[in-house]
Amino acid sequence: MLSLTAEDLGLVLLELMQAVRGPVFTSSEFEMPLWNANVPQYPPHKRRPVGRAVAEAWQWLENEGLVMADPDQPNGYFCLTRKGAALKSPANIEAYRYGKLLPDGLLQEKLATKVRPMFLRGDYDVAVVQAFKQVEVAVRGAAELPEDLTGQKLMREAFHPDKGPLRDKLAPPGERQALMELFSGAFGLARNPLSHRNVAVSRVEAAQLIGLASYLLTMAGWLGVLR
Repeated sequence: MLSLTAEDLGLVLLELMQAVRGPVFTSSEFEMPLWNANVPQYPPHKRRPVGRAVAEAWQWLENEGLVMADPDQPNGYFCLTRKGAALKSPANIEAYRYGKLLPDGLLQEKLATKVRPMFLRGDYDVAVVQAFKQVEVAVRGAAELPEDLTGQKLMREAFHPDKGPLRDKLAPPGERQALMELFSGAFGLARNPLSHRNVAVSRVEAAQLIGLASYLLTMAGWLGVLR
């Protein structure tokens, strides 16, 4: 228990709340069994650090809006919030844990609705490819370029520093060149390998790449407006 973070221990407590506790409960219900004299779990000198670990986890649950003080009960009683009650299974709880790596509030709306669910299911490579597909579609539409222009070629045409329809006309030449290389490089390094061969993508890598795609999508939209 002491090796767990407040988040990890908090989600363990949430699972216990869903499985074995009634509609209302107190924090002591989860801590006191650890000191059952008939079934000792920790030596006495660990009582203080273990108690603090449980308290930290409980505070995390409150801060996340998963539990709250029950307004219909005496002081010290808690209940699950609607958000907490929705996490009814271990799978729901795991999805919540992974979702914190990729908050939907940081993503473009299309990525939040189309790509984030793939990420939560664990389809990391598919999610990354789909995220960059949304960038490709947005760039092609904003630049009004033909459908047969794709990938890096599309990015170099759309953001060409001298003639690209989405170039930043107010930026100095070096920055316009860098903008083209940013979009082209992202597709060459992140999207193309996943589209053409089997590449293992970790959860963290997928979250980072989807975040990059969201940033590119924002830039493409902004530059399209400035045309």
